[in-house]
Amino acid sequence: MNEHQNLNIQENIDVKSKLVPSRLGKRNRGAAMIVVVCVMAVVMILSLTLLLAAYQMFATVNDEGRDELYYRQAISFSEVVRKRLESNGSTSLTDELIGHIDDFMKDTDKDTETLKADAPATVGVYGGITVTLDKATSKGYLIVTVSVDDGKNIMASCTAKYSVKGSPGAYQYTFKEYY
Repeated sequence: MNEHQNLNIQENIDVKSKLVPSRLGKRNRGAAMIVVVCVMAVVMILSLTLLLAAYQMFATVNDEGRDELYYRQAISFSEVVRKRLESNGSTSLTDELIGHIDDFMKDTDKDTETLKADAPATVGVYGGITVTLDKATSKGYLIVTVSVDDGKNIMASCTAKYSVKGSPGAYQYTFKEYY
């Protein structure tokens, strides 16, 4: 090699050494890569945390929607019972539920009774219904509690109070309050 080429090589080495800071010598070459990996790990953790929070939020919304459905089912069934009890004797149609309630009111040995209907197997969004009749809590009143369950737990309930007048076979039910 000639002297001119040696000078060019020496100048290139000097220029490269000026471009590369001295703190990133042989000992610190992997430090930048470690910093990049750590930053990427932090970004990934934050992304996964955000994803988990979004999942939890939507899962909660779905649960609240199902709770609302159970609550509406309890209220609507309670309203049906209310209309049937208040119209007792005013129509010529026989009503099994009202007949059963009248028989319960006649029976002096029973203070409470529970009627249960499981949820239909073909429809998965409705719960089972339990109707609890209570004439012992308040004399002269019938307490009707409609509960909706999911097969394991009671999800919603609605309790109504009715005043009862008349004699066995000719009871008149008057709605008083929900509580």
